[in-house]
This record gives sequence, C-alpha cells and structure tokens, in this order.
Amino acid sequence: MQSTAPVPPPPGGPVPPSPGGPRPGEPSGEGGGRASARRRLVPAGVACAVAVAAAVTWAAGGFAEAPKQPVEKPGKALNVGLFTVTVRDARIGLVKGVFDSDPKRYLIVRMRVVNNGKETESLGDGGLTDGLAARTKAGKWLEPDQVEGLAGGAKTDTVQPGLPVEASAMWKAGPADAPRRFTIGLRKWEYRTGFTDVSYNWLPDKEDGKLAARMTLPVAAAAPAATPAPTPTLFPTQAAHPTATARPTGTARPPAQRTRPALPRPTASP
Repeated sequence: MQSTAPVPPPPGGPVPPSPGGPRPGEPSGEGGGRASARRRLVPAGVACAVAVAAAVTWAAGGFAEAPKQPVEKPGKALNVGLFTVTVRDARIGLVKGVFDSDPKRYLIVRMRVVNNGKETESLGDGGLTDGLAARTKAGKWLEPDQVEGLAGGAKTDTVQPGLPVEASAMWKAGPADAPRRFTIGLRKWEYRTGFTDVSYNWLPDKEDGKLAARMTLPVAAAAPAATPAPTPTLFPTQAAHPTATARPTGTARPPAQRTRPALPRPTASP
C-alpha cells in the first residue's frame, strides 16, 4: 500500500528547475527574454547620457568659477555688502592733505556712498577706505591715502545709515604723473567673525586678486593754475594836487548900503 502524504522538499533549498524549463521567478516565453535584454540596456543608456553631459560641459568650458574681478561700468550703483557705491569719474587735482604743508597732486575718484548697515561707519581706516583699491603699474592693489566726504553741503568723515555721502578717494600722484586711465576696485564686505574676534562685524574680503567689482576710468587733465593777480605796490605814487588859490589874509568889509529915510504915506481924506 502506497502512502498518499505529501513529500517534503529536500534539504538545501527549493526544488531545482527541470532541464530546459524556466527558472523560478523568471517570466517564461518571449516576454521574459525581452525583459532581460531591457534590464541589460538600461545601465548602458545611463552611461551614454552621462558621457554626453560631460562632453557638453567640457565644450562649454567646464565648471568654471565666477570671475574674481567682475568688470563694471562707472555710474552704476553697486551693492558690495556694507556699502552701495556709485563711482562717478576720476581726475587729477591739487589738494592739501592732512599732513601736507602745501597742496599736492592727487588722483581723485569721486563716488556716491550709501551705508547699508545699522551703525555709523567711517570713511577712513576701518571703514570705506578698507574696501577701495587702485591698481598700480606693477599689478598691486593699494588703498587710498585719504577719503573726504560731503553730506548736505558740509564736510564729514563718516557715513550714516541711509544718508548718501559724496566721497572723494585720493591717491598721491608724482609731479610728472599724468595717466590717461585709472583702474579702481571695490572689495566685498561680509558680516562674519574675524580671526581673533568671535563677535560678528562687517569685514572686507582682502583675498589677493578678489574684488566685488573693477572698472577703468578715463582721467581728466588737471586744471591749469590760475595766473596770480599783480601785487599792488606798498607806496603808490600819488598825483600832484592842484595848487589852491591863495586867499586874502584880511577880511574884506561888505559895501555900505544906503538907506532912505522913511517918508510918511498920505492918508485918505474922510
């Protein structure tokens, strides 16, 4: 008598497929073959797309960084963080500096400055001066020797929040210096901590060659010196006065006047 109980699977895993039959979990027929081929083609398609994208990026110049010195034109308001600066023009002029005994030649760049912060900032060291630079013939960037400002027609050395200031940044020029063009750079101001200070402050980015904007200005020629007026002599020659007519020393008597005796007037008869 044969047993009708189910036969347990052999140890070691599922029943192996029969020869020539499909594997467990694999679709049978033509559809299964196409699905397997499609799975093999998908990774190849992704690789081709990546290669095409890399070729396009290389043709476009690669992942280039932003320029360290973007070129701008004068007359445009540029927000450099702490300040908004509008560079106007450049010229050579005679200015008597703080430590000058006589007026000296300076290359002067005029600009309009607006303080974007919440506190009053200086136009000198520690303020606007730290964010300005001029390019020398040797390629170095130098800060201005001094910066002067006008606010509401009065001289000022600070810039208050929201109050525009007409500033003049000045670099010393030699007696024979007469450049036709002048390149000025504006540094980016960042609100961050310093190397030795843990508190947050507005600080300019002084990395070598890194600027928020750069522009080249034509330099106006210096105005010719005015011809001094002739100095008057200390003792001018006076014209001779006409000789006065001599007056008589004696006092002349007025001529005598004759007086008539008063005659009685006739009266009318009654």
